[in-house]
Amino acid sequence: MQRIKKARLPFNLAAILGVALCGCSRDNMDYGPMFASAETRGQVVYERNCSACHDADNLQLLKQPPKLKGLFSRKTLPSGAPATDEQVSTTVLAGRGIMPPFERTLDKKQLDDLLKYLHKL
Repeated sequence: MQRIKKARLPFNLAAILGVALCGCSRDNMDYGPMFASAETRGQVVYERNCSACHDADNLQLLKQPPKLKGLFSRKTLPSGAPATDEQVSTTVLAGRGIMPPFERTLDKKQLDDLLKYLHKL
């Protein structure tokens, strides 16, 4: 019996280490591996939460959501507010107009990763 437990030890340790290194929490599995760059994780956040509206061309809406490419290269956002991380974060979390709030959808890390991606977009 003792021999069997010792034989399993390396496998158990390998499994635990694999889960720890991969960062396999629910959030990380949803938005990419923990070891991916913030920009890559931010792209996943964008594709899953933003692109359906902000990249669409034929939405049947009275007002089309603005394109976000080059968002931070402008001095102001389409709303007229300054193009800052703080203002974009506020808009994402609280929503604006027909845009729903994402305060219950995104955690701080996902929002930070999204901002890093938007800076490169």
